[in-house]
Amino acid sequence: MSRTVIYARKSTESDDRQVQSLDAQLHWALTRCAERGLRDPLVIKEAKSAKTPGRPEFERLMGLVQSGEVDTIVTWKADRLSRNARDAGTVLWALESRHLKQIVTSDREYTADADVAFVLGIELGLSAKYSKDLSKNVSRGIAEKLRRGEWSWKAPLGYKNVRENADHSMIAVDEEMAAYVRRMFALVASGNYSVGRLTKLARDDWKLRVPVGRSKTEKKALGRSGIHNILKNVFYVGAMPVKGEVYQGSHEPLVSKEQFELVQAALTGRRLTSERPHRQLFKLSGLMTCGYCGRLMSGFMKTKPSGRQYVYYVCSKHLQGECPQPLVAEAKLSPELYRILSRITLSPAEYAAALEIARQVEAADMSALDQLIGQATAVISDAASFNARLLDLVLADKISQAEFDRKRRELEAARVEQTLSASTARLAHKEKFELLGAFLKSLVDAAENFNQSTDAERRDFFHSLGFELKAKGEKVLVRCGKPASILMNRGKRPRWWALVDRIGTELRAVQSREQYPIQYPIQFSIHIGPPASSTWKRWNPRGTGRT
Repeated sequence: MSRTVIYARKSTESDDRQVQSLDAQLHWALTRCAERGLRDPLVIKEAKSAKTPGRPEFERLMGLVQSGEVDTIVTWKADRLSRNARDAGTVLWALESRHLKQIVTSDREYTADADVAFVLGIELGLSAKYSKDLSKNVSRGIAEKLRRGEWSWKAPLGYKNVRENADHSMIAVDEEMAAYVRRMFALVASGNYSVGRLTKLARDDWKLRVPVGRSKTEKKALGRSGIHNILKNVFYVGAMPVKGEVYQGSHEPLVSKEQFELVQAALTGRRLTSERPHRQLFKLSGLMTCGYCGRLMSGFMKTKPSGRQYVYYVCSKHLQGECPQPLVAEAKLSPELYRILSRITLSPAEYAAALEIARQVEAADMSALDQLIGQATAVISDAASFNARLLDLVLADKISQAEFDRKRRELEAARVEQTLSASTARLAHKEKFELLGAFLKSLVDAAENFNQSTDAERRDFFHSLGFELKAKGEKVLVRCGKPASILMNRGKRPRWWALVDRIGTELRAVQSREQYPIQYPIQFSIHIGPPASSTWKRWNPRGTGRT
């Protein structure tokens, strides 16, 4: 018999952060299970961000769903389950394939009904977009601090983080540790000390110990790789390396630029001007899988004798002679993909109409939102009053301790639920419609935006639209799930936008499950043909895969 699972998640692995959030989720979920008669639920708790796939407890949960052991999930919000495209697809497919009967949240109940599943898909997509926007806002703040020469992370050895006030911190020299760092650079620059010898000196003679992580008490010996990283770190000459870029820092340098260059020469034994190769990126990197073995197709560039360059995609197992999938030429595939994207592109009139609907629904929902917050505030106030009265009754021996505990748990559950609702309702309402507007805007000139995006942005855009590319033989299969299939079919329904009942909180499309009973309602193939013979011989040494 299938059972119910309560899934509660907080976004950080730290034990002392967001603990109340996790407890409140569990309290609400247990109360909801009791109300619905869902007995003996399995509780799964996770302290991990859902921004990227790979959460072990979530994978365990979906494994139970696929095996038929679980058919109901109770969770505070849909975004507790997913904030990325892959996990969202896993949840939606579990509903559509009937492995999952229902998802119960504080907002609504999600089932396999096509309209309800579409609402869930939009909300999970908006959750993923919110997570990305939040990351962008944090990155913007960090970029501004870097522009001012301020370091936002843990100070390297020889420095310390000093908080000037509640809103501002700085990097200052740790004179005790800085003396060791200066000595390391001087010894290596002299040419008489290797990294191995310096490691032994620091461990045995200096007895140098460094903190483990951010701990103030736990320390460990500085190893060979740690010393090597110190000697390669341009932070000690007043610069700040961040994601391949170097910024001018406002902190005090510990070594001179000349001494730093001498150390680099001693470490590398190469010319100081030599550059390391950078990974080359291609338009469709990470978007296409092999139809034979399921692996991702990797891109490479081929330069012809004429000097013209062409990009191809190859299965990694094909390079080992274990996969028959031939190369895929980007020049043959890109025009067809742009043609597909042009079909989901919104015209200015459609974009304007969609925004107008969103504005109307947002305005209409504001009054209901105010009423909801007012009701939640009243419930919170009443719960506090009732709790005080219950205490008076138990002190006067009017009710038993067991009855008091039961009533207090009920009041606490109601208070927690209403507190969470009141504190997040207005912000969630505003963000939802802002994100919806951004999503609609991304559909204007979709093909051109795709061409100008980074690899990661292209991959996320394709996944959020429900696209899947699979190369098999001399064809590439393009599967179009929702919402791309709805956008591509909107021409058959002139009143498509008018038939959207709600946008944001209850967005629902008119397409029914009977119309599209499978996961990918639209799929077609692109014939790419075999690659040029010279390219084939270079990348197909064993003669496999050609028909």
